[in-house]
Amino acid sequence: MKKISFYTTIIVLVLTLSSFVKYLAVKASVLEMSGYVLKDDKKMEGALVKLYQNNTIVNKMLTKSNARFKFLLFSDNEYMIEVSKEGFMEERVYINTKSSADLDDKYYFEFIVDLMDANKFKNVDASNLDFPTAIIKYDVGEDEYVHDKGYSQQVRNDLKKMNEQLNKKK
Repeated sequence: MKKISFYTTIIVLVLTLSSFVKYLAVKASVLEMSGYVLKDDKKMEGALVKLYQNNTIVNKMLTKSNARFKFLLFSDNEYMIEVSKEGFMEERVYINTKSSADLDDKYYFEFIVDLMDANKFKNVDASNLDFPTAIIKYDVGEDEYVHDKGYSQQVRNDLKKMNEQLNKKK
């Protein structure tokens, strides 16, 4: 009876230990998110780029003469990058690093934020720009981070409507 109890205890300990080791072996993937802030294809120095995680600012920086920004994002989180500069419309990019795939790599994603002159849209309903202008998420089929093309098309349509409103008021 003591042997059965002893072996049962050993088996339970081994199973518990192996589960614990598997839990520790899970690595978070990293997404190196970088980009450039432009205005009419010209680099913009002095733009404020903020990184939010769960609606809390976790990092921020001012762009230098190369107009570049870079952040490291970890898997299983939601982020928002907000770019602003006085006299320009704020732009936001939503990044979702949550995925059911087994991600244990380092990924890269680069994009451009093209700021728009705030005075140009002063008399136009620009409330759609309160939402992100792009959504970036992991695509299992492509094994990389991609922007949501359907959402981007919707944003382009909204910008087209804003420009049409602007042209009607002229």
